[in-house]
Amino acid sequence: MSTTHDTSALEDRLVAALAARAELVQPEDLAPLATVATLRPRWQSPWVLLATAAAVLLVLGVVLQGVGGRQRSDDVAPRPDDPKIELELPADVGRDWKASPESTPARVDLDGDGAKEKVEFLGEETKDFDGRIRLQTTLSSTGEEAYGVADVASTVGAGAEGVVDADGDGDQELVVFDPDLDTSGGAPLVFDLREGLLVQVVPEDPSLLQRGDVQVPGSQTGLYDRVRVLQYWIEDGRLFSGRSEDSFARTGMTTAQLPGIVLETWEWRLGDDGVLRREAAGCKELVFDVQECDADSGAQVPDLTPATETVGVGESADITTGFPFSIRVEAGDPPVLVGEGQDGVTLRHELDGADPRVATVQPESIFSDGESLVVTSASDPTLVQLLVQRGERIVALDPVGEVPLENTDDNRTWLTEGGSVVSVTAVDDGSWQLWSWQMTSGDRVFALPGVTVCFDDVDDPTTARRC
Repeated sequence: MSTTHDTSALEDRLVAALAARAELVQPEDLAPLATVATLRPRWQSPWVLLATAAAVLLVLGVVLQGVGGRQRSDDVAPRPDDPKIELELPADVGRDWKASPESTPARVDLDGDGAKEKVEFLGEETKDFDGRIRLQTTLSSTGEEAYGVADVASTVGAGAEGVVDADGDGDQELVVFDPDLDTSGGAPLVFDLREGLLVQVVPEDPSLLQRGDVQVPGSQTGLYDRVRVLQYWIEDGRLFSGRSEDSFARTGMTTAQLPGIVLETWEWRLGDDGVLRREAAGCKELVFDVQECDADSGAQVPDLTPATETVGVGESADITTGFPFSIRVEAGDPPVLVGEGQDGVTLRHELDGADPRVATVQPESIFSDGESLVVTSASDPTLVQLLVQRGERIVALDPVGEVPLENTDDNRTWLTEGGSVVSVTAVDDGSWQLWSWQMTSGDRVFALPGVTVCFDDVDDPTTARRC
């Protein structure tokens, strides 16, 4: 039998049938075109969603068959026009993980039925405790299990920081603190119940939803960098965050910031697509906690009251605050500073310049593990020296950096009653840049920039105020 011949005959019959059908259609049978209707986006079609879900499950099944260990489900984009923000569905892993002794279960109404679920936190066992945590609970409304999984900086003591209703739908989202091992800060992880899973929702700008000091890009020098202070908090079931309007100089663990930091703040609201978006929430002030701004917000300056008591040649004093010891200045050419500690060790150091004056307040902001002293001169007002103990000798620290360690008309330097060594340098607009002296490596000191201040009388540091 010829397959080609049979196919050709079938085609001829189909052509004839279609032509006969067309001849039956008359002009009166033709209706006007239907009114154009707005079509839903293809991604919103339930059939497309069902087909997509089926495809995801099929792909997920293939992935799970071929990958072992720390597999994760596919990423699901909330909208095709927002490809940078994605929700990740949690893989069902970690059932055999254990809760650390420091972890405390959370109580939260995840499903909005008025009853609080008990959420347990299980930690992945890793060498450095920097793996994943599993959140798991049984929903009070259905009796079904719900779980979520998240990567964290530390699994030790994983637990809830609070609950919010960021989408205003009556149920609660769980907030878990994720510490940052590099700083004293961290970030909140927000979990929302979606289709029976505890899904970690995504902030549109994670850099503004965290806590701690964050470096200002390009600010790093050989001696210090600059940071902005970030904070987040939960208030009345709402999630807020703020960032300092000013930046602050930092070196090591020391920053030149003050209580009373003015914050630009936002409230974070959760959309149907699982994205946390921020709305401006006005001015707040961070003192010991977050407060409303008032007329005095950001007006604080350090206490710059000078330490005035000194000893000169032939005089002595006992220093009892901080590291206790006694000092005296012996006559000579040059004069000699003698320090005697409670351990019986006597230290001697020749002083530069005539008419030396040694302050009886220790510069503890510079050095507090032994004898430390500030030396000036009654006959040379420009002279300022910082001395510290090194074993059984006293050494003078070498100033480095942007600011000279001296006292002139445009660069005033003094020791405060609180034990800080500060300088102010004149600015063209009449204000003064405040600096605080810090010790660095190799018996060196440098000045760390602080706030800008104005003086009612520059010769009286107690008149300092914010400009």
